Amino acid sequence: MDPLSQKISRLPTHPGVYLFKDRKGTLLYIGKAGNIKHRVSSYFRKPADKDLKTSRMLERVSDIDTIVTDTEKEAFILENNLIKTHHPRYNIKLRDDKNYPCLKLSMEEDFPTVTIVRRIKKDGSLYFGPYPSATSLRETLRWIRRLFPIRTCLDTKFSGRLRPCINYEMDRCTGPCCGKIDRGQYQEVVRQVKMFLEGKNKDLVESLKKKMQEESEQLHFEKAAKIRDQIDYIEHVIEKQKIISSDFVDQDVIGFHRQNDTLAIHPLFIRGGKLLGGKGFTIPSRGLPDEEILSSFLHQYYREGKFVPGQILIPKTLPEQNLIEQWLTERKGKKVRISVPLKGDRKHLLKMACENAQQFLSKKDSLEKDEKKLLKLLKERLRLKKVPWRIEAFDISNLQGGNAVGSMVFFENGKPDKERYLHFKIKTIEGADDTGMMYEVLLRHYQKAVEKNDLPDLVLLDGGRGQLNVGLEVLKELKIEEVDLISLAKERGVENSRLSRIRKTEEKVFHPQYREPFILGRHSPILHLLDRIRDEAHRFAITYHKKVRTRQTIKSVLREIPGIGKARQKELLKFFGSIEKIKEATEEELAKAPKMNRTIAPIVHQFFRKGEGAAFFHG
Repeated sequence: MDPLSQKISRLPTHPGVYLFKDRKGTLLYIGKAGNIKHRVSSYFRKPADKDLKTSRMLERVSDIDTIVTDTEKEAFILENNLIKTHHPRYNIKLRDDKNYPCLKLSMEEDFPTVTIVRRIKKDGSLYFGPYPSATSLRETLRWIRRLFPIRTCLDTKFSGRLRPCINYEMDRCTGPCCGKIDRGQYQEVVRQVKMFLEGKNKDLVESLKKKMQEESEQLHFEKAAKIRDQIDYIEHVIEKQKIISSDFVDQDVIGFHRQNDTLAIHPLFIRGGKLLGGKGFTIPSRGLPDEEILSSFLHQYYREGKFVPGQILIPKTLPEQNLIEQWLTERKGKKVRISVPLKGDRKHLLKMACENAQQFLSKKDSLEKDEKKLLKLLKERLRLKKVPWRIEAFDISNLQGGNAVGSMVFFENGKPDKERYLHFKIKTIEGADDTGMMYEVLLRHYQKAVEKNDLPDLVLLDGGRGQLNVGLEVLKELKIEEVDLISLAKERGVENSRLSRIRKTEEKVFHPQYREPFILGRHSPILHLLDRIRDEAHRFAITYHKKVRTRQTIKSVLREIPGIGKARQKELLKFFGSIEKIKEATEEELAKAPKMNRTIAPIVHQFFRKGEGAAFFHG
């Protein structure tokens, strides 16, 4: 019996987490199980029984570590914390840093309002969405403000108003800011908004018809006419809405499609029976079973700040489905059900979601083929040594030489890989010497890249012949011969005296082997690709430069305060989070910060009260 088999035979049978490692001790995969030994053994069955999709990963496994927990739920939480910390190669990572907007009905307030937010909080409010389409979100908000006289003003303006705004004069608001309506009457408006957002439009219409009848019987004909118009408009909205489900529970329907080694996952968002839209993801299979990928997707997708619906439809039953349900229920504060529909409307919805996943993957494959063709065309047009599948682009950002920084962005197969982006603080160059700064950044980066044997196919620099020569000098110094190098310079036309502006015409691409630059026309697809990469490097450099400048400004402000050394500066910023919060803090709050006391706190407080800190910070 080989050492790995012996280790598997001695694994614990308790709940916990298992960690697969290669010969160098590098983490390959982290998983969880109710019975560690049983779960791990299932990976290493005889070849005839083994799931072929796991073979690539298992060939590299030479050691297994375990962490035993008291319950499966603890193992579930620990697994995800470890994945976030270590980022093992074969665990899937969902690249979704975007929170789609939701509508928030602020029920915790005496006079609630509807606002657009991107993060869900446990604050007593009701959230509706998400809306993947900005158009559908704006349309819904427009309907609400047309149908219901709910306030639209910000809380700061609401609390300080002396007389109603123009919305009150237009009958678009009931004027709660000035006492024109009491809380009980206003709550009826909020109830109607809630019913509309929940898709209970028929109930809402019946309620309004009853109210209209009451007003008519009391001879309040003007009020009855307004309610009649409101009913007509709601019925018009209902006709326009596409109802695809008779079940008015909020649902996410998770479409799933596998094609070779790539998976597409496509959730559809159904709210109140209406389809709001969907979102597609592609994930490399990493040699893992579909169930494990789907489970990992659910945990990563419904992270903190994401909207959790009451029901989630999935195509396959998951081993730890109950645990995920419990976790989502705790996140939502209400019961969440995960189910695999076998018939009826819900089965039809799941089929539609899976078809969307298939179409999304097909479209993505088509786009990737186009990107590959473009990269091959780039090689031919610019006479490169090889197809630039991996491109690294550099830019320098400085303000008259101050706080100078460099950036590197990484594109693979024509797409950005933001995990490999790098920032550089300029250490050896003073003053506005862009070429010297570029030399420092390139030398520092490629010295390490040579050691790691991690070189790109193409290096792209922002600038003309001068920047190109700097890059060429670095590559020669480090004896790097297999990497292509080009620089992209903005070419501008002659100044138009009548319009007093310079019109952009074409761009020049400089190549070390050719005296004359390549001229790319404005409509060249190659130029569009190079422009996109260069602009991303520039954006990344500017963003970092602003952060560095802000930090320097904050440090400068705190250094001006008597008795505040480096240690106290650091602790103050760590405790309060920003210079603005330090500025707003009371003496008592300042005294509670680490390394502060009742002697120093009044000095800090008075510094900002006198306006010195504010003038310095905003100046």
